[in-house]
Amino acid sequence: MPITNTSIIRGAVVGYSKAFNMGQLHGEQMNQAGLEFAAVCEIDEACLSQAKIDFPTIRTFQTIEELLAQPDIQLITIITPHHTHAELAMRVLESGKHCILEKPMCIETEDAEALVRKAKEKGVMLSVYHNRRWDAWYLTLQDLIHKDLLGEIFSVEMFIGGHGHPGYWWRSDKVVSGGAFYDWGAHYIDWLLGIVPGKMKSIRGFVQKRLWHDVTNEDHMESIIVFEGGAVANVQVSSIARAGKANRRILGTKGAVISNHNENYLMLYTELNGVKIESKVPLMKDTWDNYYQNIADHLLNGAELIVKPEEARRIIAVLDTTAKSAAVDRELPVPYE
Repeated sequence: MPITNTSIIRGAVVGYSKAFNMGQLHGEQMNQAGLEFAAVCEIDEACLSQAKIDFPTIRTFQTIEELLAQPDIQLITIITPHHTHAELAMRVLESGKHCILEKPMCIETEDAEALVRKAKEKGVMLSVYHNRRWDAWYLTLQDLIHKDLLGEIFSVEMFIGGHGHPGYWWRSDKVVSGGAFYDWGAHYIDWLLGIVPGKMKSIRGFVQKRLWHDVTNEDHMESIIVFEGGAVANVQVSSIARAGKANRRILGTKGAVISNHNENYLMLYTELNGVKIESKVPLMKDTWDNYYQNIADHLLNGAELIVKPEEARRIIAVLDTTAKSAAVDRELPVPYE
């Protein structure tokens, strides 16, 4: 992709919801990276008012048409409910502007493929905000892998959840959210595909809907992912798990790691010079700001894009295929393996 022909990249967000302050977060990270956070598009007037308080100099719009008509806005980040991502991103790309999508990229694999094709056709950047590649635990794990303390990874178990009602909001509405796997599951699959190299062979999905019948998201989802090299991953997302387990358990031929969200270390099991070692490895620091720094470096200086659209498409293929496998009650091959 050619370097953007300007010394200033002006960015905007579509969606400035109060949930998790994501609009404010994206705006601040754009500015910190040397981009100029210039505009907000949001249908809720209260959210627009809050955006003006947070960023007094920004422009505000209530329709995507108005925002896309701004010739000096080159980059648009979409922070809306999951089921709107594909349509909004397609409109941004069609307008010739660069696009970032909050995770997950979209819901359907076919939509992910269409977005990748459109970005290439228009010669613009498309990326997904997989900022948790810069989580402390994941950076520390990658360092251990780089030092060859784990060897060849052959088994990965991942779990997120507990026992509790998922709440009455759009994230518990399957039509809007995509399902229980499309929230933290998107992060977990991104981590997994960065841990286990190579192509995926098949996916077997399982769904449990047993308790929370007043919302439409699944109560429990499980994905068994088989890689061509023989590695196997089991990823679970649950709101009916009365007994938990390690958030991440990674086994390799030379060592293993156990990692939990509430711990400031990784538990490393390995062997050095014939001596077995069980060690708490302190975590590196989170560096979430590096996502937008890479976007700025990519657009202004031609640096390699770290979170590529093809990688995000691969994640959606796993999430989507998991649900489809569960629906037909059999193992399925993986598109974009």
